[in-house]
Amino acid sequence: MRLINVATLEVEEFQGTSIPKYAILSHTWGDGEASLQQWTRRLTRLRHHRKPGFVKINAACVQARRDGLPYLWADTVCIDKTSSAELSEAINSMYAWYANAKICYVYLSDVANRPADNTDTFDLVRQSRWFTRGWTLQELLAPTALIFYSKDWTLLGTKNALAVLISSVTGIPEICLHKRKRLDEYSIAQRMTWAANRITTREEDMAYCLLGIFGINMPLLYGEGINAFRRLQEEIIKVSDDHSIFAFKTDVSEGTLFAHHPSVFANGNGSRIHPNFALKITAPFSMTNAGLAMSTPLIRTLSPYWVLALLNCVEVDDLDNMRRSLVCLSLFGKDNRFMRARAPVSLISLKLDEPPVNTSDDIQDLTTRTETSYYISYFSRVYSVYGTEMDVAMNFGTHISPDSTESEQGFMLTFPRGMANYKLHAAFPANGLRENISFFIPSHFDFPRTDVVSPRGVIIFKDETADPPQHVAEDAIQLLEKADKKGFDETWTHYHQLQSAIVAARTRFKTLNGEPCKEAIMVEIVFDADQLLRERDIDDVRFMSRSSTGLSS
Repeated sequence: MRLINVATLEVEEFQGTSIPKYAILSHTWGDGEASLQQWTRRLTRLRHHRKPGFVKINAACVQARRDGLPYLWADTVCIDKTSSAELSEAINSMYAWYANAKICYVYLSDVANRPADNTDTFDLVRQSRWFTRGWTLQELLAPTALIFYSKDWTLLGTKNALAVLISSVTGIPEICLHKRKRLDEYSIAQRMTWAANRITTREEDMAYCLLGIFGINMPLLYGEGINAFRRLQEEIIKVSDDHSIFAFKTDVSEGTLFAHHPSVFANGNGSRIHPNFALKITAPFSMTNAGLAMSTPLIRTLSPYWVLALLNCVEVDDLDNMRRSLVCLSLFGKDNRFMRARAPVSLISLKLDEPPVNTSDDIQDLTTRTETSYYISYFSRVYSVYGTEMDVAMNFGTHISPDSTESEQGFMLTFPRGMANYKLHAAFPANGLRENISFFIPSHFDFPRTDVVSPRGVIIFKDETADPPQHVAEDAIQLLEKADKKGFDETWTHYHQLQSAIVAARTRFKTLNGEPCKEAIMVEIVFDADQLLRERDIDDVRFMSRSSTGLSS
């Protein structure tokens, strides 16, 4: 590690435990930056001492001397950027270097201490370029003592004192800025959203600047483009069992299995997605030559090609810190070989709002506990295997009747515990059912009103093995009318229980490009509620047992 001696301005090298106390500089690059080769030549340093890059380093050395620190680290002059091996080592070590510094000086070159107009200085701080750069994210998070300075090196405040302002600009919680909560206590999705609106000069640096934040070391390969970000995610899953790494929307991502940029996590509400480790242990998952090998519960649909994979992470309400939704991936494929879907929905936040008083609290999550092992691959790997067999399911937007009007609302039919012995018996209207994607869209069709219950929105399932045969029916129009009483983003819940069958409708979402309908309601249908309750009782006993022995933490 090279450090600048603040007394002599000479660059000295240190290794291992011999590294002395030092200050560290965080800044944004501009014109006239000093390099290692220029700084180590005394005459060159004197000749260019008025250039902004040299002035900045000199001023930081002066401040370090005032603070009683003998050395300063600055990236422009302490790394030999002509050596790719040294650059790679430095980038992999940089988070630790910032974390180990006694003080970090943040130099905001675009913030004047006394603005010419009536602009408030802290409004300029909010707008500073420093908050938009990828590399400065780790420089904000790693140091314990961090001090902000204006263009003329006037003190603006410390990270702790400005935590409210910084949190409002960056989206990073104040307790994280105060270091009262470790980085690894935040989900991968949350940490990705902190980088969502930041930029880097080199495309690859969007991945490399996040290495320390995720505790990853990997070689640098400039020239690989967005593959660097995919490679970062592949390295993360080698050391983490956090499913939130997959909690991004594929319709805004260039990739489906892995994200192409942190910004797609912001589109998936990644800031609210937390690990669910306390409730269950995540089964191991890893990359193979067939794709990503995972084991999770799968929520089935009427379609043989569409399933929802239930991730072990939850969406948490920001206001009361309560678990509100499970996170599900929409998968498309066959024989436990899937790709991530882009449409009609790519990511589902399955609501977990409290059921009504006449339904047991134990069944607000209707999903089976049985895990299925499967692979998630890239589109070409899946589609090339099955070819035109899936064309009908893929072309979900081409089966609307020519004389039908555009549908506003519809239903996505799911079976969190499978269909048991039940089979679809009838749908009214029959052409409102789209089995290829498990959508029921009665609003395409206009039936005259009568004095009896209209059949235009009814789905019926039948168990022929029972004596007498059992039927489960749900009036879709009733669900629509109930949903319309609330705004799109408001909480609403419908539960209907008939003997051992439960129909739950609590998740409402917008489909991609308004196809096959603009807004959809996810309907969960369970045919074995009695067995579900028995399993929940067993799980509660097991969870209490783990808690009493300290294994649930």
